[in-house]
Amino acid sequence: MGNKLDKQIEEIVAACDGSVQGALRALMLVNARLEFEVERLQTAVICGHACSAGRSLH
Repeated sequence: MGNKLDKQIEEIVAACDGSVQGALRALMLVNARLEFEVERLQTAVICGHACSAGRSLH
């Protein structure tokens, strides 16, 4: 497992022209996007549950 993870890290850093700071920035941006998507999906699930329970917000 460690070897696969190490290889992925090396690939990410290489894609950022060898910049560890650039790689961290890219990963943080991806993480922020994923967190936003999780929040969006949680909201959709909550709304879907409320709507299907007859408690429509409209």
